Amino acid sequence: MDPSPNMNQDIQPQRKREPRSRVLYKKMAVQLLTLFFMIGLPILTLVVSEIIVREALTMPFGDWTTEFTKRFALNILLLVALFNVLYILPRKWYMFTSFLLSGILIFFAVANKIKIEIRNSPIAVGDFALLNELKGLDNPVDLNIPLIIGVIVGVIAVVVVIFLLIPKFKENWIFKAAIFVLSGGFLAVVWTDYPVSPMEKVQFQNTWWQQEVGTMRNGLFGNFAMLAKQTQIAPPAGYSKKTVESFGKEYKPAAGKSGEKPNVIFLMSEAFTDPYHFGKQHFTQDPIPNFHKLYNESLHGTMYSPEFGGGTANVEFEALTGLSRQFMPDNYVAYQLYVKKPLPSVAYAFRDAGYDTTAIHSYYGWYYQRQSVYRLLGFNQFISGEFMDLDHANGSGWGFPKDNSITNSTLEALDHTKGKDFIHAVSAEAHQPYKPQPDSKFLKKGTLPDITRQYLNKYTEKMHSVDQELGRLIEELKKRDEPTILVFWGDHYPTFGNNNQVFGAQGTQIANNMLNDYEDFIKTHDVPYFIWSSEGNKSKKLDLSPNQFGAISLEMAGVKGNTVTAILDKMRAQGDAVVPYTKWQKQMGKQTKEMEDLHVLQYDLLHGKRYAGDSIPGLIDEPTKDYHLGLYPTIKIQKTTFTADHYEIFVKGAPKYAKIMSKDGKEVKAVWKDGADDTASFTVNKNDMEAKESYRFAVYDNLDNVLRTSKYFKLKETE
Repeated sequence: MDPSPNMNQDIQPQRKREPRSRVLYKKMAVQLLTLFFMIGLPILTLVVSEIIVREALTMPFGDWTTEFTKRFALNILLLVALFNVLYILPRKWYMFTSFLLSGILIFFAVANKIKIEIRNSPIAVGDFALLNELKGLDNPVDLNIPLIIGVIVGVIAVVVVIFLLIPKFKENWIFKAAIFVLSGGFLAVVWTDYPVSPMEKVQFQNTWWQQEVGTMRNGLFGNFAMLAKQTQIAPPAGYSKKTVESFGKEYKPAAGKSGEKPNVIFLMSEAFTDPYHFGKQHFTQDPIPNFHKLYNESLHGTMYSPEFGGGTANVEFEALTGLSRQFMPDNYVAYQLYVKKPLPSVAYAFRDAGYDTTAIHSYYGWYYQRQSVYRLLGFNQFISGEFMDLDHANGSGWGFPKDNSITNSTLEALDHTKGKDFIHAVSAEAHQPYKPQPDSKFLKKGTLPDITRQYLNKYTEKMHSVDQELGRLIEELKKRDEPTILVFWGDHYPTFGNNNQVFGAQGTQIANNMLNDYEDFIKTHDVPYFIWSSEGNKSKKLDLSPNQFGAISLEMAGVKGNTVTAILDKMRAQGDAVVPYTKWQKQMGKQTKEMEDLHVLQYDLLHGKRYAGDSIPGLIDEPTKDYHLGLYPTIKIQKTTFTADHYEIFVKGAPKYAKIMSKDGKEVKAVWKDGADDTASFTVNKNDMEAKESYRFAVYDNLDNVLRTSKYFKLKETE
């Protein structure tokens, strides 16, 4: 008898169906796991990333969540939305990509921590890569091979768990699509600020003076998103490769002149302006006689600063590149956001003419990322405060360095080179704050409210000190055989604890509405300048924007400029030396054709495809290969002498606050003494050093980064 189909089916082994309760349990477990990937993993990623990056910041994670709760909440929403844009993928692929995204973001946090420790600035979209930020430092960044292997093994394990062990269940694609749309929509609102700005609602801060402060207050990912938005600049009308090509033909820089070339010095003085601007009738005597004399006998006038109370780097950006702050969004700093590749500059022009190019700033070198930026702007070396013999080390509680350090470093740089010099010096002595000072010999009593007078007392005393150093610098330059041109200006007006008490109706009444009234705005942006020549001066008035300084100095020195300076030369020839403020074009006049062309070229160089690099020969130069920090490229031990109790080590290239370090990282106490022929000595107690041990000199910044070291040496006692 043939077996029936039913009988045959009964004989075959059957797959046992899982109990319904177990299926429901697994389904619930998968749903909970999915919920973790949707909400838990983004929050965990945020917490881990913030804890990592805040190891390099001064505000712990707990303090941030309580002091800036709304910003913390926006960071959570930002990451939840970012992760859930991926929710449209099939569940297992969603889990896998979310896991990878979490790893990438945590790695990003580690990279930010390293960069903040080294450069005191977080990563922005325009950064080359983290390794490019390490140039000029001796700190090594070692690869942790065991950690890398562990990460790879971990990724493989997660892939196995997700794709092989997690059961597959039917998904609700309508719900998935809704989550995707909501997440994408929220990210679009954050990016476009339409119809509302979430960042504005929670009061995100654009801390243009120090970007790491923004990371500390806005959160790592929120601040990065804000910086990314700021790099998105729309191209001006007419931007194209053909247009940029035409500039090289239309704007030809004048050829350089033969004969002896002068040294050229840019001296940008922090918050310098004429105290008489606040009312000459309030003063008993002239607090800045040197400036007034040089101003009246030289090319002089008003420099229309793009900034007020801060933003120093934007003013020097204009002066060095010839580009304009008016073509950038408000409160953005080019040094921190846009200068990521070499730019045409006055430093490159002088360097190509055989000049040695030196940047000098008496404050920290990492401030405004100058260590990186100056290299891209054509300087051979950068002497920051860490490499100066300051009266008091930065950060020691004595305030900002006095301008005598600027004068000394400028003169030392001139003496160090055999050829001609272009020096760009940025002083810091007159930096805020200006705490009320009871009395000053320069201001009368009774003509101003007392608190206004006390604010101006402090500020005027600073201006007087700056003026004395200006006089000393001029006298030293006159003693030299080399001809010299000095361009002197203040970067912006000072800001006080109560600006209305100084500028407004409660004080001097020179500017009651500096933000919304054109005349008042100008009264807080018209900074005086002069351009002095040791070979003779002629008093002439010319009002300008700071981007004209480079073009004028090149013309006076007889050095060939570039396409940017050729545009600026044509503007001056037509009587248009001032680029009108964007907000006040109705009062100042619209931009001329040359200004519009400069705008197009600036966009190409900073934000566009850099057509100019191929279209205009010689416009974009390469940075100096041996660019270094400090005046001297190396620290060299000259000799060692000794007494019964002390060693005296003579060294060249080691600044006053260099440290003597043993090979095991211990500092040896030493007393510095300035010497002749660029050599200093460090005296050490014999009990603190051993003749058989190896030591080296090292220059550190306040972030404990090693900026320069000597080779290791052993003591050699010589009579």
